[in-house]
Amino acid sequence: MKKKFINILFLFSTFSVFAQQQEQKTAVFNIEGQIAVATDGKGAFLNLGGPNVKFNFSKVAVAINFMPSLRFQEDKVKSFVTPMLGFGPQFYFLKNKRTILSFPAYYNTSNNLWIFTAGIGYVLKKSK
Repeated sequence: MKKKFINILFLFSTFSVFAQQQEQKTAVFNIEGQIAVATDGKGAFLNLGGPNVKFNFSKVAVAINFMPSLRFQEDKVKSFVTPMLGFGPQFYFLKNKRTILSFPAYYNTSNNLWIFTAGIGYVLKKSK
């Protein structure tokens, strides 16, 4: 039992030292003011900033986002404008990491299918 406790303590101290050495790479949970437009080839999606976990590097940043969105598409079951919630990765780069490449996925409940999209956007207000 004592040996197991010492091993766990050593493991935690190793992680702590490794985390302190990785100062330039940080992970942050936040909500940013951003706007993006994405498409799947059939419809357009207007994405607004939502909660994310963002990993900052020296010249780029990568985030996993939830994106509240409006879908604009002719659909037999739903109206032309439909609110949806997207989820997916975003890549930040150019001009102080304000340009976004976005790849949200949406679940369409009317036909039980996932919709995969790609788009581009801009960060209006950066989080601190």
